[in-house]
Amino acid sequence: MMRRRQFLNTALRSATGLSLCALPLRAIAALGRSARELKVTQIERFPIVPPYHDYNAESLFRYHGRAVQSREIYILKTNSELEGIGESWGGWNSELFQKYIGTSPFDWVGDPANLPMNMPMYDLMGKFLELPMWKLLGPKVRDWIPVSAWTVSQHPDAMVKEVESVSRRGYRWLKYHIDEIQNVVDQTAEMQQVAPRGFRTHYDFNANSNVEAIYPVLRELEKFPMVGRVEDPIQPTDREGYRLLRQKCKIPILLHHAPPTCMLDGTCDGYMAGHAPIGTAIKTSQIAEGANIPFMLQNAGGTINQAFQAHQVAVFKMATVDHVNLCHLWKEDVTNEHMPVVGGSVQVPRGPGLGVSINRAKLEELAKAPQSVYRPFLVRIGYDSGPTIYARHDPDQPGSTDNLRYLDRLLAGRNAPGPLPGYANPVVSNFLGPRDAGFQELWQKTADGPYVIPGAG
Repeated sequence: MMRRRQFLNTALRSATGLSLCALPLRAIAALGRSARELKVTQIERFPIVPPYHDYNAESLFRYHGRAVQSREIYILKTNSELEGIGESWGGWNSELFQKYIGTSPFDWVGDPANLPMNMPMYDLMGKFLELPMWKLLGPKVRDWIPVSAWTVSQHPDAMVKEVESVSRRGYRWLKYHIDEIQNVVDQTAEMQQVAPRGFRTHYDFNANSNVEAIYPVLRELEKFPMVGRVEDPIQPTDREGYRLLRQKCKIPILLHHAPPTCMLDGTCDGYMAGHAPIGTAIKTSQIAEGANIPFMLQNAGGTINQAFQAHQVAVFKMATVDHVNLCHLWKEDVTNEHMPVVGGSVQVPRGPGLGVSINRAKLEELAKAPQSVYRPFLVRIGYDSGPTIYARHDPDQPGSTDNLRYLDRLLAGRNAPGPLPGYANPVVSNFLGPRDAGFQELWQKTADGPYVIPGAG
């Protein structure tokens, strides 16, 4: 247990987010003299839909649609020659940005409300002080940060390609949301065949199950050396269930959809702060340090986002769980600098601010590039010695982005034939498109809902 004085000091550091002792005297003097004079005058916004890599582009787009592929780049102009850069995953309402016009970047130290604006504000503060961003947060504890690749649940053969691709690019971890239309044990068995020594997988279990259903699945996964950790295996409110799983299961368990104080009550082996603004990330870091529990950040975007994440992790002592940022998904990006993955980690940028800069030509090219367009396809869900289900899926429809993870949502609430939905059923799924035999007939048969062939394998 933390002593009261230690707790108060920790809370103070969390609230401010700025460690003045980490700054040289000249920087403190500059901050006092003229920081208030630096003002944001304009926010330029550039929506982009950068291309995925060829091998999984179709699967990613069919699974999640534009929601995952869309990003927006921000360039903050000031009353000086300084500019700050940032980005968001998807777009943000224009009204959320108006309050920043006319303010100083230093007004937003430790801002807990707007991750996309955290990036350019800290970029500006660092450039103004001629310091890398991490020096605005505290002493550096690491120069390299561990990172994880990310993908969607796919046919076991496609998961093999994912492991092969990301491991060639230097990653040692792969995270994905498992779903109810694939068998996670079968996927793992195939991935294990090609996984390099030391390569690990991180499974997100969607926080929608219970101990009775999940424990047998975890027991099966324990058999594979590549299984590294599971996230949200059961509903986050079932704290006793989490404690029981920790006692019975050898696989480390992370919590995401729970407050960071869960690190204090013995329910998890680690914590994930998802899409956390910097003020929230700072507080999470302090709780993790007090609890001596590792945690990870998951912020989605490209190289700008990864640089921002790296500066935070550079000073967060317990941020040792491999961090997710989606930087590897993009075939092209908008920065002049790249952050290659070496041995599963990326180096913290050294320049002032975020330490990366915009390639204006590439930004304008991607801003004008045509967006991906939905084209009809079907999801084929085949149970071994059971029914085969054909269903339509348009992830760009409101509320449908994640529907492939859950049979009930994919089938629009209709009763699903076959076994009770779960993550280790004897099932395998794939996509069918207009070039596949029989597609047009099946497309017509799914016009009013899922089409089921009883007893087909």
